[in-house]
Amino acid sequence: MSAVLETYFQHVVVDKLNETLSKQFEEMKDDLQVLKKLQSDYTNLRIELETLKKRVSDSGNEIKEILANNGSKSAVVKTPAPVKITTGAVKPVAKKPVTKKPAIKKKAAAKKTTKK
Repeated sequence: MSAVLETYFQHVVVDKLNETLSKQFEEMKDDLQVLKKLQSDYTNLRIELETLKKRVSDSGNEIKEILANNGSKSAVVKTPAPVKITTGAVKPVAKKPVTKKPAIKKKAAAKKTTKK
């Protein structure tokens, strides 16, 4: 009887545990690959960001040099926008009729009488 139980235990329970552990191991392996790819993408983005920072800094230095060579502080001259003139008849604006509110009169205060 115990040999039968031992065989059952080996074939059913141990095999089921092995199968479950194999699936979990494969899932972990896949997740690890995804994480490695994300890390690689992150590293590439960091390198690209540093490159862009350096290029912006270099461009700023070039602009400063050009401004220093020209002897002016600002290379951009602002010009006012032209005023748009409309030609045409201007429509008169109609005024709203003014209505007076009726005045509210207060009643005279009643005199208090005291008994002596």
